[in-house]
Amino acid sequence: MKVLVTGANGFIANNLYPLLTAAGHESFALVHKHQNAIPRYVQTLHMDDLGEHYFDVVINLAGANIAAKRWTAKRQRELFDSRVQFTRKLFNALKQKPSVLLNASAVGYYGFDEYKTFLEDTPPNGGFTHHLCSAWEQEAHHFEDAGVRTTIFRLGVVLGHGGALAKMEWPFKLGLGGKIGNGKQFFPWIHIHDVCRFILQAMQDEQYQGTYNLVSPQAITQAEFAKAYGKALNRPTVLPTPTVVLEKLLGDMSQLLTKGQHVVPQALMNQKFTFEYQSIDEALKSLT
Repeated sequence: MKVLVTGANGFIANNLYPLLTAAGHESFALVHKHQNAIPRYVQTLHMDDLGEHYFDVVINLAGANIAAKRWTAKRQRELFDSRVQFTRKLFNALKQKPSVLLNASAVGYYGFDEYKTFLEDTPPNGGFTHHLCSAWEQEAHHFEDAGVRTTIFRLGVVLGHGGALAKMEWPFKLGLGGKIGNGKQFFPWIHIHDVCRFILQAMQDEQYQGTYNLVSPQAITQAEFAKAYGKALNRPTVLPTPTVVLEKLLGDMSQLLTKGQHVVPQALMNQKFTFEYQSIDEALKSLT
């Protein structure tokens, strides 16, 4: 199949390309300008080129890093534009609509609540992350309205070589890792390998339609994650980070670290999707 990938230079995309090629698919990366980081075996295209092409599958991973900068008003606009406005432009640029759209989202869709359990159909709380993800998903539904089989996957923290884990590695190696606040906030996570397996499966299996929580079925707290990562690195995790420090340093963005959600991948479990990495210890062992 001909597969177009957006967010083409990102963490998930770069893990996905070799698997797409190994499965016999032809990969195209949507880029803003020439990017040397894209593998040579992946063809690059610009938005203006899309009208000349038909793709069997579009995998929309676009979006500025939500954890890279404080959520100033300017940054919030950038986060919206790189997801919501981008997806609208993508829809308009694809004169021939694909057969399948796989569109990323995040568990931030649900907002934050330490007492609720969130299934795919659980009513969300409000807040910035909910409004961002909800608006992004609404744009993806335009593809569905046009007859495209549309699958939206709400990601937890994706663990792999790179991504969020790369930012945590050195503090933990220096013995500075530990619980954040009281550490009781939930930490929804998934191994990058299971993300890629889901995408490859959903591309071809017509049963995959609608919205999926793409998180491990093992619910853990942030303190449990910190303990497991310290164990994997053979480093102590006794130094806590007070919530107030992060709130002063990061502003509203600190919610990504100090708050969490108990998210259950109910739709995936209903479809008998097999997670290769179901325990955090097993996942981190494979990455250290």
